[in-house]
Parts: sequence; C-alpha cells; structure tokens
Amino acid sequence: MDKKSSALDRARADLAAGRPDLARERLHGYLHSLHCRGDYNQDAYLLLGEVLFAMKDYARAGAAWLLTERDDAEAQVSIDAFHKRFGTDPVNVLRALKPRARSEEYPPKVQERLQNWGYRYMPYRARSNPHETMRPDEEPERTLRPIEAGCIVMLIGGAVLSLIYFYMRLHGR
Repeated sequence: MDKKSSALDRARADLAAGRPDLARERLHGYLHSLHCRGDYNQDAYLLLGEVLFAMKDYARAGAAWLLTERDDAEAQVSIDAFHKRFGTDPVNVLRALKPRARSEEYPPKVQERLQNWGYRYMPYRARSNPHETMRPDEEPERTLRPIEAGCIVMLIGGAVLSLIYFYMRLHGR
C-alpha cells in the first residue's frame, strides 16, 4: 500500500471511528509532505474539509474546499463562514488558504479562483535555509561554510604562533 492511499485511508478510518482530531492531524502531515514536493491531491483536501466540517470548524472546512471543485450546500455554508472570518481580500484569502502547488496541478475551477486572487507559486523553502529552494529528495551540496573556514584559519594561526613562542623560549631570544 502506497503512502498516499495509506494516509487517506487511515484518516477515513479515524473519522469513521469518531476521531476527527486524529484524522485532521494525519491529513495535515500528509498535506505537508505534498507541500514540500509542490504536489496537489484533491482527495486529501476534500477529506480534510469533511473532517473539519465534522469538527464544526466551518471556516477551515471552507478553506479546504476552496481548493477543490466541491460545490454543494455544506461547501457553500463553509465557504461563507470562511469569508466571514477571513474576508474577501485576495491577500487575506491566499494567506489563509496557503495553496502550495503549481496552478496547473489544481482542477480548472480552482485554477480560475487562484488566478482571480493573483496566486503565484513559490517553491518550498526549508526554514533552516530560506534562501535555497530544494526538493526533499535532493541531497544538499556539501561545502565549507565561512564560519568553518574562519575556525580553520584561527586554528592554524594559533598553532603557528604557539610554535613560534616555544621556539623563542627554547633558543632564549
């Protein structure tokens, strides 16, 4: 069983067992792994919306469903709650939604929404090095950092000065 179906199946089982909180956490973890790769899975957002709706967090359910093509009565109630909480300003909407994939990955209806809000895809950046974009499966290039180079220079300089000091002490100068 692959990771995608496994995570979604376990989240569905958690929801069926009356544990929407655990299902939400599983889905957040799965969506984070998608976020890191810049991928999109509509089924995950649909399920997250269902979980949040079951938890009566209608605004967050609306946020999840805005990134899908779902358009029924529950989705409309949730989307209205989302706009009531976060407003309709595109900056606030995008900040609350946090779409993380290329526009082409989303269904056409969602692509149109994102385009109307002025969405622009930004690749994942690790917090440890926000200036570098890398995929999780890539190995970072190993180079000598400036602090390491400075430490090496100081170590060599200290060793040379110690040798000079002991030489001077031995020969009495």
